[in-house]
Amino acid sequence: MPPSSVLIIGASRGLGLALTKHYTSSLSPSSSPPDVYATIRGDPTSTKGLPEGVHVIGGIDLSQETVSEDLVRGLEGKKVDVVYIVAGLLKTETFGEASWGDQVDMYKICAIAPVMIVQALATHDLLAPRAKILLLTSEAGSLSLRTPKEGGGNYGHHGSKAAGNMAGRLLSYDLKEKGVGVVMIHPGFLKTEMTKAAGFEQHYEEMGAVTPEEAAKYLAEFAETVTMEMSGKLWAPMGGRGIGNAKALMGPQAAEQTTPLELPW
Repeated sequence: MPPSSVLIIGASRGLGLALTKHYTSSLSPSSSPPDVYATIRGDPTSTKGLPEGVHVIGGIDLSQETVSEDLVRGLEGKKVDVVYIVAGLLKTETFGEASWGDQVDMYKICAIAPVMIVQALATHDLLAPRAKILLLTSEAGSLSLRTPKEGGGNYGHHGSKAAGNMAGRLLSYDLKEKGVGVVMIHPGFLKTEMTKAAGFEQHYEEMGAVTPEEAAKYLAEFAETVTMEMSGKLWAPMGGRGIGNAKALMGPQAAEQTTPLELPW
């Protein structure tokens, strides 16, 4: 059953924007779009690219300690059925040139802020009964899917995603009694400004990269199927697509799977 209200944190571009557009369209001829709350870092009047009818909450910066209280204030008491925490940061690093500042920023946005946000939504009673929380973490945070083939480097990226996966697992335990599910998501290898700026564009074809619009469709459909039994796990809604080591580490069947796939830690 489609949700009646959706909160998308990090909606100004990429997958967040695609999800916002997806939900503001009628999901079926017989259903109306849900109430969509979309956060951006800038002023709430800066709605460039966002569809009409969206409740824009501005000034939500996941690198700042005030992010949770700012979000609570912006929701004005509205309960939400589905929460997507999409906002992220990707800075590339090589051994010998790792950056303290970049790593701190990635951990704050990808691992610390999600905990503070979910905690605030729960303690302020802003999660609807049987709400679902989807944390965009990535297979980049899976220890099992990292091999010598990829080598080292990108410490902040992989480390913060792994920390995000663990944070999501722990949140799933804390919210179980409330009937709230928490899943971690690898959305696929996306063609976004972020991956392009990181120099990953050269791998788009070989890795089966998809547009944010395509990934958003799969992700929204997956959200409707999430159950408490699935909570606390890392999922790839598009199956093995966009996971370079899926065939070698999980077998050919997993690599070719086009339905949601649970990924190893």
